Amino acid sequence: MFKELVRLWKDSGIMTKAVGSFGSMLEDCAYVFQRSWKVVSGELTVEGEKDEIHGRDRRVNQKERDIRRLLLEHLTMNPGQDASGCLALMSVVKDAERIGDYSKNIFDLALVNNGRIGTLRHQKDIATIQQRVESNLVTLKGAFVDSDDNRAREILATYQESKEQCNKILHALFTEDMPKQEALITVLLVRYLKRVNSHVSNVASAIIYPLDKIDFVRGGLLE
Repeated sequence: MFKELVRLWKDSGIMTKAVGSFGSMLEDCAYVFQRSWKVVSGELTVEGEKDEIHGRDRRVNQKERDIRRLLLEHLTMNPGQDASGCLALMSVVKDAERIGDYSKNIFDLALVNNGRIGTLRHQKDIATIQQRVESNLVTLKGAFVDSDDNRAREILATYQESKEQCNKILHALFTEDMPKQEALITVLLVRYLKRVNSHVSNVASAIIYPLDKIDFVRGGLLE
């Protein structure tokens, strides 16, 4: 979808700026996700990352507001033009904002635990999901800015597997006996990963599908 829109917007300084800001927004989201995970895994410290992570999170929120303003400005100057494209960009901007929020939630989990989360029973499976989601999030900026259908489809192809792995861990917790704190940390981490995975896939779907069909993807295929 966005390949044609980007071509149409190339002569619009406002929309070129909006697309560029969204790419930068995705870059900040990836940073927050990556660094937050390094903190909870013990590779980095809370104190060393707190200011930058919170600063990037605030920047993501500011960019969401800036892009909304740019879209309204564009539609005011060009009433009736590119409405579907502006709505689609507005939708994925909200997805990016949610990615930033859930990524910061991972860091906040380290904050309340005074650092790393420790060893979890499902840590290996969680790490596998995290690595896949992180790889997709890093890929997402380039896929969107370049309107790259192939990279977007690669992201969508892993959506269902990550979702099912998250559900498998969550369902296992109902029958497993473990300390309450470990169970709570596991639930929260898996929930955050599951939501980031969904929002990343939503953005990827907008690269390929028309406005009325974005967000409705299962296993890399449109329902």
